[in-house]
Amino acid sequence: FSTDPFSKALSQFPRFAQGDARNMLVAIMDQIADKRLKDAIRCFAERKVLVVGDVMLDRYVSGRVDRINPEAPVPILLAQSEYAATGGAGNTAKNAVALGADTTLIGISGTGPVAADLIEATEREGYRAILIKDPFRRTIEKRRYIIRNQQMLRVDTEETGAISGELEQQVIAAIEREARQVEAILVSDYAKGILTEGVAAAIMRAQKELGILVMADIKAPSIQFFRGATAIAPNLKEAHEYLGLNRHQARFSWRELALRLYETFEVEVYLTLSEDGIFVQTRDTPGLHVPQAHRVEVADTSGCGDTTAVVLLLARLCGLTDPEAAVLANAAGAVIASKVGAAALSPVELIQALKEV
Repeated sequence: FSTDPFSKALSQFPRFAQGDARNMLVAIMDQIADKRLKDAIRCFAERKVLVVGDVMLDRYVSGRVDRINPEAPVPILLAQSEYAATGGAGNTAKNAVALGADTTLIGISGTGPVAADLIEATEREGYRAILIKDPFRRTIEKRRYIIRNQQMLRVDTEETGAISGELEQQVIAAIEREARQVEAILVSDYAKGILTEGVAAAIMRAQKELGILVMADIKAPSIQFFRGATAIAPNLKEAHEYLGLNRHQARFSWRELALRLYETFEVEVYLTLSEDGIFVQTRDTPGLHVPQAHRVEVADTSGCGDTTAVVLLLARLCGLTDPEAAVLANAAGAVIASKVGAAALSPVELIQALKEV
């Protein structure tokens, strides 16, 4: 820990221990070689990752409102444009490939026109998608209606029950085959049915047998399946749910929450704090708050967690320290929050964000 650039910087700037968090982070980043962070971002293109999770189609209808519906007191949206992109685990894969990583996605879809649109979206986004078809299951679709970059309505079509035993075996077979070709698995759980106990067990076996990293971006019901995974990156709401705590009644500090997660689930923790940054609790970094040094102009928070998990994982694969990985993830989160929809992040945008601290 003493060799960590953050620790060296902290020792040279003791006055910032008084609480001037942003100035502390600026001082720390001045101590970290700019070349090291940029080299890590370029290194993303050398990484191979597998994303496993709930895939969905995000459809966006944008337009303007000129009048109120005479049939009911609701606005009438005059649609002017429409586009579709992947969401859920697809958004995770989309961000990984946009940052340069060789990316494969394993998920479930239905059949029919929405499934066809989903396949078309994955092809357009540039990663390899293994979508196992369930003829009895509807493809998950989230249709959003947008006015001036603000969402006015979302309509969901989905099924959330666990996949059948037959489909589960197909997913497990795909994981066992594809895990041998990658350095890490990123689990993207939206509680839509793919992440059964058997699927989770296959992922954890791959970690143990192949020595690959597993970043588990999961919902609370799945956390027990991933005890001993490499890392998790929950937000505050998820952290409380993982521990069975009532967020409004529990009075735990960030440090206490992160430590409880670390000890309970035997996993390294990047506790995401929105505009407050990330609290890191790992073996090499036993409790460090990395403040958000970037101005966050929120247009849409959908997909922020996906992007954060991707950047943390790629940073780890490229040899950055835990705090350095958190710095990159903070920058990534600030960029993505300013975009509408589950958008992808490019290396150029990430490097530019680091310059704007």
